[in-house]
Amino acid sequence: MRKKIFRTFLPAFAAGALLALVAAAGHPAFAKAKFSQEELAYMPAVKLIELFKKGEATPSEVLEAQISRVQKYNGEYNASRRDLVNELDTFNAGKINAITFDRFAEARKLAKEADERWRKGTARRLEGITVGVKDENEVKGWVVDSASIPQKDNAPSPADGAMIQKLRDEGAIFVFQTTVPELYLSPMTWSRLYGVTRNPWNLYYGTGGSSGGSGAALAAGFCTLATGSDMGGSIRIPSAMTGLYGFKPPFGRVATSDIAYETLGPMARTFADMALMQDVVAGPSPKVHASLRPKLDYPQEYAPLQGQKIAVAYFKNWIKGGLSPESDHAMDTVSAALQKAGAKVERIELAISHESFMPVYFKGLMSTSMYVLFDGLEQHRDKFSSYVKNLEAYAGKLSPQDQVNADLMLAKLHRDVQQKVFEKGCIALVMPTLATPHFPADLEAGPGKGAQLHGKDVSSTNLMLTPIWNLASRYPVVAVPVELSSRNVPVGVQVVGNTYDDLGAFRVAYGLSKTLPPLYADGRYPDFRNAK
Repeated sequence: MRKKIFRTFLPAFAAGALLALVAAAGHPAFAKAKFSQEELAYMPAVKLIELFKKGEATPSEVLEAQISRVQKYNGEYNASRRDLVNELDTFNAGKINAITFDRFAEARKLAKEADERWRKGTARRLEGITVGVKDENEVKGWVVDSASIPQKDNAPSPADGAMIQKLRDEGAIFVFQTTVPELYLSPMTWSRLYGVTRNPWNLYYGTGGSSGGSGAALAAGFCTLATGSDMGGSIRIPSAMTGLYGFKPPFGRVATSDIAYETLGPMARTFADMALMQDVVAGPSPKVHASLRPKLDYPQEYAPLQGQKIAVAYFKNWIKGGLSPESDHAMDTVSAALQKAGAKVERIELAISHESFMPVYFKGLMSTSMYVLFDGLEQHRDKFSSYVKNLEAYAGKLSPQDQVNADLMLAKLHRDVQQKVFEKGCIALVMPTLATPHFPADLEAGPGKGAQLHGKDVSSTNLMLTPIWNLASRYPVVAVPVELSSRNVPVGVQVVGNTYDDLGAFRVAYGLSKTLPPLYADGRYPDFRNAK
């Protein structure tokens, strides 16, 4: 009977009209054809949630679209590769290499459960949204090995960490673990255990560290959200290099640890997704003594910037000769965007340079419980990645005065920022994230793998402008993507709010998100080129 009806009426209807009728009837096959796999893989979480509510897409469809991209672009990953990745140049050559292991079987099961919850109207805030988990966050049953050969046989985590528990409670699906530099000690993500993680925008270049695998996975469309941690820029550097929004919350806002330099936070392709994830993970936890209460709520929308004063610092004195043309151009772009949004831009400079800051910062950091990294350094030195061995410069050479010096520098920095920015009526400070965006993916892994600025080799640690706000840890900082460099590498900036004024920083980042042309939209997607 059905065939007869179709033969009778098909000549009278255009194919588009029939599809409209099918869609109106809610036929599930139409939802599958409505979006391409790339569209589903890169779709923002806030948009996916709308589609899930309407029945126009399902968590299972999104998961399968993202798994297909992992299979196409990531390259090999499994336990059998562990402890034999010495050939950094050849392992997973031409691939992203952002994943240590996957949990696709479990994710598929949870996605089907999420499909059902959306159908029944019992969905939670992040129901069915996929999350890449950094190899630092504890997920029950998962192994955290910090990309270190001596730790590769660690026991699985017995329970979820505080942030992971909050995400799980709201229905997020953890799909895989993402790569990190060994012991989180490099601004680029490569290790002898897992190899080199590469930037989907341009494979020659890196993704930053230490949350580099999370940044690469998001940029490649492997997941919708990802976790990051930040002790020296580990959220903000990968966000800048892969074109993402990321947030370094002030100390205690997200339950992390009792080390004041450290925090956990969200990474996402859009401002709205970052704000959504931060709203879920923020708040106190009985698992962490230093977590703040009460919880701060993060809206999706913020007041316009019309008439607001915003400080802008190019950090000309950070390094001799100033920063790269790409960094300066990004700051020019942001200044113009702020003015277009109606803000009053106040140009300032802080009294700080890498020469005065970085040695004091590192000694202060290593004077915390981070000193445990020295344990076994000599015993396992032949197994460590080269940058880990650099810790020997601090082993046995730290004193109580080093922490005192860090505290004195913090007081001086805080006074300078307050006097030049917030006491002048500015609601935020905008500044560069990196001196240059052009780091080779295997930065400092061997000869010819260094970072250059003004034609000279420069230590990677001196090119990071992020640790300032780990020492001054009560300042919230939002990473905002700005543009692509001439080499197709994203360039980002940092938006710094006043102490614990997260929403002030979010307000400026939101204003920029509405003014700057977005990445991951309108054809501005990674093309996986490989060109120096």
